[in-house]
Amino acid sequence: MKIGLVLPEVPQYSETFFNFKINGLVESGFEVLLFTGNKKNSKNRANEKVKVIPAYPVYRSSSIYQFLLFIYVVSFRFIFSLKKTLKLISLESKVGKNFSERMKSVYLNAHILKENIDVLHFGFTTMAIQRENVAKAMNAKMSVSFRGYDINIYPLKNSDCYKNVWRNIDKVHTISNYLREKAVSLGLPEKTPYIKITPAIDFEKLSQNKMRTDISVPKILTVGRLNWIKNYETAISALKLLSDDGIDFSYNIIGDGPELERLKFAVYQYGLENKINFCGKKSHDEVLEIMGNSDIYLQPSYEEGFCVSVLEAQAAGLMCIVSDAEGLKENVVDGESGWIIPKRNFKSFNEKIAEVCKMSFVDRKKISDTARERVKKEFLLEDQNEKFKEFFQNMINQNG
Repeated sequence: MKIGLVLPEVPQYSETFFNFKINGLVESGFEVLLFTGNKKNSKNRANEKVKVIPAYPVYRSSSIYQFLLFIYVVSFRFIFSLKKTLKLISLESKVGKNFSERMKSVYLNAHILKENIDVLHFGFTTMAIQRENVAKAMNAKMSVSFRGYDINIYPLKNSDCYKNVWRNIDKVHTISNYLREKAVSLGLPEKTPYIKITPAIDFEKLSQNKMRTDISVPKILTVGRLNWIKNYETAISALKLLSDDGIDFSYNIIGDGPELERLKFAVYQYGLENKINFCGKKSHDEVLEIMGNSDIYLQPSYEEGFCVSVLEAQAAGLMCIVSDAEGLKENVVDGESGWIIPKRNFKSFNEKIAEVCKMSFVDRKKISDTARERVKKEFLLEDQNEKFKEFFQNMINQNG
C-alpha cells in the first residue's frame, strides 16, 4: 500500500509533525513516497526508508536548456507512463486548459506520474493547485491537509483558488474544526469526508520543566513567523503598559519574517529595546530550551489554524495568554489551561499579564497541571499516529 506525500521540501529534524507522521506510516506497513519541489535535500534524514522524489527543475534564466529538458521529460512520460499521461491531458482539457497548459501540467507533475500509488496526499492545500487532476489520472485517491496559511491567508489574494481542488478531493484532514468550517465557506462541499487530527507533541520533552516560584519579573515568550497575522503589535503594546506600571520583564520573540524591521521600530519607539529580544530563527531544540526557562506564553494572533507552539507551551507548564482566534479557542480552555483574550485588545492582554504576575505559585501550578494533563490526554504523538493510520487505511480500502 503506497502513499504519495506532496511537500515543498524534505522535512527537517525539527519538523516533528511531518517526521512523526511519516515515520508512523512506515512503521504501520505503508510505503511512503515523498514528492518534493526541492532537489537540494534529496534524502529524508529522519527516515532513510522513505523514497524522496524531487520535481524536475524550472529554470528561468536558461530558456534553451529548459526547453530541451521539457522535451526530454515529457517524451519519457509519454513512453513510460502513456496511459496516465493521456488521462491527465484529457482531464486538464475538460477544465478548459489549452495545449500549452496541458503540456506544462505533464512536466510539472512528471515526477509523480511515473510512480504507482494508492493515495496522493498534499501536506498543504496550496500544493494541490495545478495538481488537482493528477490523482485521478493515476487511479489513486486524493486527500489534502488544511493549514492556517492555506485557508486563512492564501485565498485572500487568490479568490476561488480551490475550485478545482474541491471537485477532486476524496477526503480532508483538518487540524481544527474552525479551518474545516471556513473551507466550507470557501466552497468545500459540506458532504466531503473529513477527519480532525490536531497537531500533537512529544510530551516527555516538555513535561520536566520546573515552574519558578516567583515571577514578579516574568520571562515572557512568543514563537512564530514575523508576519502581520501573528499580531505582535498587540503584545508589544500590552508590554509597554506593563513597563509604564513599573513591572520589569523580559520578552523573547523567536522567529523571522517580513515584519522584523517594523516591529523593531515599534520596540524602539516604546523604549523597550532592553526588555524585548528578537531572537531570530531557532532550531526546535533551542526553542524548547528557551521555553523551559520561560514563565508566560503570549499568542495574540488575528487568526490561527491551531498553533503547535501554544500546545508545547502548555505542556511546558507556561501560563498561556492567547487571542480568541478561532483555532486557539480549540487549543486553550479559557480559565483552566490558560486564558483567551479578545484579539487586538492590548489593554486586556496587559491586565491579564499583570494579574498572572501577581498569582500565587499554588494558583499558577493549578493552571499548569490542568494544561499538562489535558495535553497528555488529548495531544500525544502516538495517538496522532494511530489516527493517520486510520485516515489512510480507510481511503485505501475504499479505493479497493
